[in-house]
Amino acid sequence: MNVRTRIIVLFAIFLLFLSGCIYSSNVPPLAVKQSPEKLIYIHNIDVFNGDPGLEILENVDVLIENNRIVKIGMFAQPETDCKVIDGKGKMVIPGLIDHHVHISAPGSPPWFPVLPNQNLIDRNLSAFLYSGVTTVFDMGGPLYDLKALKERIEVEETVNPRFFYAGKMLTKKGGHPDRMLRELVPWPIDGILIRKIAFLLNSKEDIAPAIAENIESGSSLTKIMVDQLPMGIPSLYEDLITGIVKESEKAGRVVGSHIGSESDLLTGLNSGVRFFCHSPYRSSVSDSTIAVMKEKQAVIIPTLVVFEYSANFFRNTLQFTDLDRQVLDPEIYKAYKDVPEGGLKTDDFHMESWIHDLLIYQNIKYDNVRKMKDAGITIIAGSDSPNVATVGGASLHTEMRLLVERCGFTPAEAVAAATSVSGDMLERTTGEKGLGRISQGGPADLVILNSDFRGDITQTENIFMVISNGKIVDRNTNGLGSSGFQSDEIMKTVDEKSQN
Repeated sequence: MNVRTRIIVLFAIFLLFLSGCIYSSNVPPLAVKQSPEKLIYIHNIDVFNGDPGLEILENVDVLIENNRIVKIGMFAQPETDCKVIDGKGKMVIPGLIDHHVHISAPGSPPWFPVLPNQNLIDRNLSAFLYSGVTTVFDMGGPLYDLKALKERIEVEETVNPRFFYAGKMLTKKGGHPDRMLRELVPWPIDGILIRKIAFLLNSKEDIAPAIAENIESGSSLTKIMVDQLPMGIPSLYEDLITGIVKESEKAGRVVGSHIGSESDLLTGLNSGVRFFCHSPYRSSVSDSTIAVMKEKQAVIIPTLVVFEYSANFFRNTLQFTDLDRQVLDPEIYKAYKDVPEGGLKTDDFHMESWIHDLLIYQNIKYDNVRKMKDAGITIIAGSDSPNVATVGGASLHTEMRLLVERCGFTPAEAVAAATSVSGDMLERTTGEKGLGRISQGGPADLVILNSDFRGDITQTENIFMVISNGKIVDRNTNGLGSSGFQSDEIMKTVDEKSQN
């Protein structure tokens, strides 16, 4: 960013501050990793290793040294000094993976703009840790900010899950999210923001430089946008997408496509895309299209929760879960309660037709995923959070619940979608091995639950302890420092005020 651009941005932000129209988060992280001073010995615990086809290991011991699992089985406590964790009556699962996040997004309602400062980003990172999510994949954002963030958190290793990113999205000029941001964000910030998060393609000549820039800055995936949001805008067409797929393959990169409808899905499949971010949420999907997905071994991240919560938001029926409420910044939570007079005026940014489809197909999107699951399509869990109405970390648990309650998954299959199945895809895109599984010699990313989740998927939210990269995560501050004043107490106060 050159000096002139920086001055414009700072001046625009200054004006927003003066007008009181932007919130700068200063809440502390929700969770902090504690550097291990000794071995970690988990005694007498049940182990779900991430694969629903394997039996649960019952009443076994797990030994962690540094950042690896060095032993699983029945063995005596080591003679060397250990941190001993009593696992009786508890179950350990692999650290959860959210395969679709946007780490610098505020997750606030449209009428409550939030400055994406380091406090906000660290709060978002820690929200995932607090919720048992030990790995996240950012599916599109400001490339150089994400690069700097990864470098910083790898040095600090305090509030962060493992972090991978796609970098800038490739889209058609005037397409999504170009058009939407120009409608929602004031000038000149809109243009600056768009250039930070997206490459706007006009021709095939634009493809190679965009992919090269992403890769040089640490991107692990080529993310493309094939959707119309709002309806009627330009979208990438097959010839351009084919060029993106070929250039990405030459560079050893998988292409992941944002889609909205069956038509978008077919456009991607016909162009060589095999990995899809979202399942169709504003159309049904035919059996013939699912057969093509099966034939081409497509992989999909449905992100049901973001469309369910968005639909409920527009219907004014949005309800946050207990875990949502624990994780949300109290001021952002309050903003959802303090709806401006007249509510959200969607006609101001031409979203009526998109919202209409979102609501009309609110239930059909579940039928689509159920049919894919029955056909054996590989399905990965992701939340697209924090987004409007979705909450970092907490929303992944809602995604797993929706897979069980609405799409025919068993609880074990839903957890696998957020652990081993997701980990397999991460190995393809990043080369990182062993994530999403509990195995001897594997990474020490674990979530200890207070009870068995197999009969009740909501028990994944009943967390006793999180271990991330071999470090025990301190979740006791609840995001408010050492005072011990709990977030849920603040939320209760907010609720009471909003009712009065």
